[in-house]
Amino acid sequence: MTEKIKQLIIHSAPLAFGIILSYLFWKWNILLLIVYVIAALLLILIGKDRQVELWILIFGIIAGFAVETIGTQLSGYQSFTNPDIFGIPYWLIVVWGYGFVLMKRISLIMATESPWLRQ
Repeated sequence: MTEKIKQLIIHSAPLAFGIILSYLFWKWNILLLIVYVIAALLLILIGKDRQVELWILIFGIIAGFAVETIGTQLSGYQSFTNPDIFGIPYWLIVVWGYGFVLMKRISLIMATESPWLRQ
């Protein structure tokens, strides 16, 4: 297995973890919020790019809040069965930031000169 494929699998694991968590615990908003905040912070703390990834997390949270608010409040094209704020579960907003950080890492691994690949 090449190093790039190995790293893609390793850095895709938190994404799979998040999907499973959301599926199993979607009814418990506060629990998911706490788990995702801890997961996002741990993801950044073990990373190589902490300051940049913290800003990406914050940007993702803001973008996610805007997208979900538009979807639930302005256009009404979506709704959630267990909403907290503006028709959105708290944890979903954090998931956007978590996802932005993961996609940044996966994108860098796919790029030719990735800092995640040991050379």
